Amino acid sequence: MIGVYWSIDILLSAASTAMAAVVFLFYAGAAMRRRTRFTLSLFAFSLAFLAQSAVSTVIFYYFAHYYTASVAIPLMILMILEVAGLASLLYVVQS
Repeated sequence: MIGVYWSIDILLSAASTAMAAVVFLFYAGAAMRRRTRFTLSLFAFSLAFLAQSAVSTVIFYYFAHYYTASVAIPLMILMILEVAGLASLLYVVQS
């Protein structure tokens, strides 16, 4: 059974993946319209960040079956910071 802290970690990671996907789609569109080195770099950055977020969700699900809340709580703090950073990036991208 997955504990509460791991469930929160997984939900935060899924939210991070969704936000990273929106940022990726924005930068993919920008890279298609303006093929500059900068927009292609932003596209590559957002693709790497999307992959990292998706893999984190799977890893958290796996960890939830083997590790206790003593591991989940520090990871939750990192996920809260990641979601806050992505939310601010998403705000800037959509402005």
